Amino acid sequence: MRLLDETSDKSINNLTLLLTKAEAIQFIGYLELLTEDDIGGHYHLSNKDYSKEITLVLYDENDISLFNERYKKLIIDDE
Repeated sequence: MRLLDETSDKSINNLTLLLTKAEAIQFIGYLELLTEDDIGGHYHLSNKDYSKEITLVLYDENDISLFNERYKKLIIDDE
């Protein structure tokens, strides 16, 4: 698992998600779809006014060739 704060461009170690029931249902749905996707698949979960977003991405540590350099660094070095 890797967590990136896109605003500060820093890896984070702890995250608390506070979701509405509707958001949790959508989150679960995206996770189910993600497990059916190929590596590199991703989904965006946003709040109603799109001011907050969670991006869910599927990756394989053994093949990160599809990712940009920032994500490669995050996957390899967790920073």
